[in-house]
Amino acid sequence: MDKKRILIALCIASVLIPAFCLVPCSWPIGLIGLLLFAAVGSWEFFGLLNQGGVKTSTKWGIGSGLVFVGATWFHMTGPVSDNLLWCILLLVIVSNFFRILAYQNLREGLDSCMGTILGVVYVPLLWSFVVRLFLCGDLSKPGWAAFYVILCMKMADSGGYFFGTRFGKHKLAPFISPKKSWEGLVGGIVFCALVNVAWYFIFHGRLNSAIALPLGHAMALSVLFPVVGTLGDLVESLFKRAVDVKDSNTMVYGLGGILDMVDSILFAAPMLYIYIELFLK
Repeated sequence: MDKKRILIALCIASVLIPAFCLVPCSWPIGLIGLLLFAAVGSWEFFGLLNQGGVKTSTKWGIGSGLVFVGATWFHMTGPVSDNLLWCILLLVIVSNFFRILAYQNLREGLDSCMGTILGVVYVPLLWSFVVRLFLCGDLSKPGWAAFYVILCMKMADSGGYFFGTRFGKHKLAPFISPKKSWEGLVGGIVFCALVNVAWYFIFHGRLNSAIALPLGHAMALSVLFPVVGTLGDLVESLFKRAVDVKDSNTMVYGLGGILDMVDSILFAAPMLYIYIELFLK
């Protein structure tokens, strides 16, 4: 077990957890942090595509994606209506199609458009659901729902790592991610269930001030989070394997880049948002 990796992860947690638990979600520092994660994650993903020979309009893709992430923030805080938000998303997508017109080589323009739109959908669009969760409660309180999904996913990742390194024998997806095992998935479910039980009793069966989280739903999410998160990990692993890159970046020892740290959250956050809309409202 890599003790240095665990120590670095704990140091990051010691900074992010107080930030999530103490700062009111409506403060501009929250918007800055969420935009920063989206920007770096997008930059890393476009870098992966470029290394694999997939052309992208990187600056345009990052910029247009951040416009939608920012618009989502202002939608949740009031100034941007629901209809205007989806108009902005449409303009973001269409603007990337129009970028084809800037290329003399039409095939190169087509490839760039496809790669750029993939990057906008994969990072900013999925990340916008983290923004929605961050702001879905009382704006004068911390972003508990976003903290909840991140806590569940990181603990599920920890459980998967612990069980996988100690007991992993049956490969989950050997051609995509040889280190992932069915035992690791079970460990992720166990750790996530422990988090959900603790959350239920500490927060008296509520996700935040606006949303109740009955124990039965918490247990259902204990299974859904690791499963969806593992699929998200596999999707990024597929991208990295396609371009023969181990980590999306090497800024953090043992954890890779921002994209490596949030790949599971990119899929878990939309799943939780849909779950809330279908079952908890």
